[in-house]
Amino acid sequence: MISQVNFDLEPNFHLTVTMAAESNRSTTAADQELGYELIRKAGPLELLTHLFHDLGIQSNILVCAEYFKDGQLLTKSKVLEALAEVIHDHPALSIIGVSQPSETREGNHQLWEARLPTLRIQDCVKFLTIQGEVDLAWVFENAHSQWFDTKDTTKPWWKLLVVNGRYAVFVYHHSIGDGLSGYAFHRSFLTALNADEMTSEALGVVAHDNFLIQQPFKMPTPSPFDHIDGKLSWIYIIYCFLFWSILRFFVNQKYFLFSDAIFSKDYPSLAKPFPVEMKTRTKVELLRVDGDTMTKCLSECRKHKTSFTALLQTLIQVTLAADFYPKAKLGFSRLAVNLRPLLRVNPGRDVFTNAVSTYYRVQQLGRYRSCANKRSPSQAPVSIQGIAIDVPAVWELAKAYKQDLNRATYKTGTIMQDFLLCKIFDRDMEDVSFYGHGTFQNNSFLISNLGVFEPREDMADGGWSIKEVGFSAGAVRATLSDFGIVFDVASIRGGNCLISATYEEGVLKDEMVKEVMMALLARIKLLV
Repeated sequence: MISQVNFDLEPNFHLTVTMAAESNRSTTAADQELGYELIRKAGPLELLTHLFHDLGIQSNILVCAEYFKDGQLLTKSKVLEALAEVIHDHPALSIIGVSQPSETREGNHQLWEARLPTLRIQDCVKFLTIQGEVDLAWVFENAHSQWFDTKDTTKPWWKLLVVNGRYAVFVYHHSIGDGLSGYAFHRSFLTALNADEMTSEALGVVAHDNFLIQQPFKMPTPSPFDHIDGKLSWIYIIYCFLFWSILRFFVNQKYFLFSDAIFSKDYPSLAKPFPVEMKTRTKVELLRVDGDTMTKCLSECRKHKTSFTALLQTLIQVTLAADFYPKAKLGFSRLAVNLRPLLRVNPGRDVFTNAVSTYYRVQQLGRYRSCANKRSPSQAPVSIQGIAIDVPAVWELAKAYKQDLNRATYKTGTIMQDFLLCKIFDRDMEDVSFYGHGTFQNNSFLISNLGVFEPREDMADGGWSIKEVGFSAGAVRATLSDFGIVFDVASIRGGNCLISATYEEGVLKDEMVKEVMMALLARIKLLV
């Protein structure tokens, strides 16, 4: 087995992207000299994720897919040809962030999106060989331990790792897209692999070690904020701050989940980012729910008028409350919610954007704890033996969570307000403060479910398919976020569901996280 996944690659391929100039903005001599072209001021989410990366708070996110075609492998030539098509499809892959002088205050800086005219293959893809069975958790951890060199304005903010000719791991900076953007990448990549021939606009010349890609200019996907009718409510901001501040002031930490987390309360600033040795390191534990179990589980979810995400949230609360934190009174959970269908103009699923809000819930744990039998925390739930569950009660709780989520999404507007809260970061980089960031996230767990991966409907039948997908986001510094577990979920229709549990190294005990995942699987099987 190789000892490390490294983003550096020997320079042996070169890919050139040529784009026409914007119709409403001419390329300046300064842009040409710098090697990039300024596009627009970055949005607040892009700024926040940029600072998270550059200050050492969060490294990257990734979406992995296992490709299959009658025993064939992803060869270097096939991958590079398909990658040329993907870059043609997605202008966001040529976009980076650059610091520019502030328009409002002298000496300050703003983040701008810029387009690279040239992408070198050695900066975009790496081929890895691992002896024996591939341990995806190990691959994910190593990928998350790598940080993009954002100071080098010649390199893209993403990387494709091809492992053993079977797995394509798309690793990218959170600024260029959310988790569903990773699905968009693999849909495009799978379509390109199955295409009869390369698109003439995308591939001009394939000769020796050079790809020449001629493509018309494409603007990046508009910011989600451009397609939201609502406005940020300052009353809502004040309410949220007071609610969480009062809750944490009056309730002892021992009555929350993850009260045993060990973490440093230090956090970086623009003037003093974390040094390399202090940057956040991610641990990953994977849980694979087989296709047969998932099919039965989804059928039961429909029968009980709920969703797999709502069920998973319920089972996590049950497991943590009953098995690991018997004294906890309150459970904090967060759920990533896709905003694309809620925007005035739905950009669709095949785009790169950051259009995700968060649904917060504070729940009393008594009802959840009563759904499970009591168990000593030292007793590892290695099988369904020894674990019992009140099936009707669990389905009622899952149904109620789904109803509350729908209400917050479609009636009260809470989901949209939580997204609009990001607007408070729409400022100069020097003015962004992380004060209070952990107040409403600490002690919580997060679920981010990408749903079922679906190929493009117009994809040619070239024989290539995807057997399994996985999603994983690098851990965020515990003091600024949830120092609980993040559950990233991805699945194939009729196939396996892969749940990636990520957390900051050293904050939680590794064995405890493994036991949580084993208990979840055992309880899922009890329900079906």
